Amino acid sequence: MSASFPTHPAQPLVDAFGRMADRVHLSGEDDADAYARMADAAVVAFAGCDGASICTLDATGPVSHGVAGSLAGRADQIQFQEGEGPCLDSAMRGRWVYLPDMEAAGRWGRSCERLVDELAVHSMFCCRLAAGGAPAVTLGGIGLYSLSLDGFSATDQLLATLFCSLGGLVVSAARQQANLRGAIASRQVIGEAIGILRAQSKLTSDQAFDMLVSASMRSNVKLRDIARQIAGRPIPPA
Repeated sequence: MSASFPTHPAQPLVDAFGRMADRVHLSGEDDADAYARMADAAVVAFAGCDGASICTLDATGPVSHGVAGSLAGRADQIQFQEGEGPCLDSAMRGRWVYLPDMEAAGRWGRSCERLVDELAVHSMFCCRLAAGGAPAVTLGGIGLYSLSLDGFSATDQLLATLFCSLGGLVVSAARQQANLRGAIASRQVIGEAIGILRAQSKLTSDQAFDMLVSASMRSNVKLRDIARQIAGRPIPPA
């Protein structure tokens, strides 16, 4: 008779992370997909989690990614509108933040009050995502929202912190793969443009490339976009 072993409470989290890592490794999942899978995994893995999302900062300000549940998206927007909040601070300043009772929070008064009054969020756990191998490089932060007071146990907090550390590696790998795919695509379209210029003007490869570089500098347009125009390919939105 085979032995029967109880399922560890963290098993859904372990399984979800394994699936995320497999997809990044095998299918070239990009960082947007990785964010979504992380947020979905958090809602499944933590009993007290009623919504989850990842917050990053770009040139236009904070952005939500991989939102699991409408609650998380609305909660993020409240913090963005107020320009303050535990998710923003954990992503850019601290390592992690736990608020067992939002009404008793001493910081982020405006956003916490709105989260309670408008969404009935009563506790939050937020943790920073760091780039793999570069702890000082932030990728953003994950926010876990609960409608319950003290919705995340000490074990939940420990597992969520570990999950974010592992998740940072997944997102970092996904970004590297996306950058590599972009570099390969740029090289291919530049090669096509060089071939077209050579066929039309009987230039050498070096001369055709120099012509592309000169056109890019004169027009202040990226080299790959100049190449796309010559190759007749649409330019993706920035």
